[in-house]
Amino acid sequence: MRVVALIENTSASDKLKVEHGISFYIENAGVKYLIDTGASDKILFNAKRLGVELSGVSIVLISHNNYAHTGGLDDIYKLNKNITIYAKKDCLLDHYLKQSLIRVHMNKFGYLHEEHPENFILYNNFQQIDSGFFAMSNEHPDTSFYCEDKSMFIKKNGKVVHDDFGHEAFYVIFPDNDRGAGAVVISPCSLCGITNILKTVKKRFPGSTIQCVIGGFHMMGSSTKKLSCTVDHVEKTVNELMTIETGTIYTCHCTGLTGYGIMKQNLGDRLQYLQTGEELTF
Repeated sequence: MRVVALIENTSASDKLKVEHGISFYIENAGVKYLIDTGASDKILFNAKRLGVELSGVSIVLISHNNYAHTGGLDDIYKLNKNITIYAKKDCLLDHYLKQSLIRVHMNKFGYLHEEHPENFILYNNFQQIDSGFFAMSNEHPDTSFYCEDKSMFIKKNGKVVHDDFGHEAFYVIFPDNDRGAGAVVISPCSLCGITNILKTVKKRFPGSTIQCVIGGFHMMGSSTKKLSCTVDHVEKTVNELMTIETGTIYTCHCTGLTGYGIMKQNLGDRLQYLQTGEELTF
């Protein structure tokens, strides 16, 4: 199994582009996937630099409806018009992001679905992608670990309300579809709380270890050096993570550098930062 960070907020190389967005290229058991598509077409530039052939991707998985995750979806569709796009049904609801005093409508996902519904597979809470690849939803009820960002809104029953993150998915992948190898959990934003997500994985796959966790934890504010939540929220998440058995945790994107620094103090080498262009193999 191969995981390449096509884009996130930082990079160790000035030859690659960065943005507030996330996209992972995955190869597993002979199939090529994308998890999210970044905020723009910058993933096309980075993929070329990294030798990743995006036209060979057959499946795109959208973790939730947010411009930082769907911005490059049109460009990927143009490369391969037979692509299959998986997302939760709630991604079709109207989603908004409050920027200053304005709520910006995040609609790129919906527009592409309206034009090409045959390319989409929409599911409720759980979807098997392959024999060792699963799209899942949080099943742990502790909302105190949900992200504290109040800038996200959703329209339900004709009313615009604070986002309940019901459109969020995360992914459990077994390298080479072998459950004996342990699971790789990829959760691009962890809006429902990374600890809730990991407890959901433990519940769904009680006989499997978690060998690696990859993703953002939605702690970043308006820049990588600012928090969108309280320090107490970060520390509470760290304390809970220390009770859950996993292998290395690679964080990125919406965790931010300040959030990462606070977590690193207690998690030490168990926590690493995954930058644009870096690659993991399992």
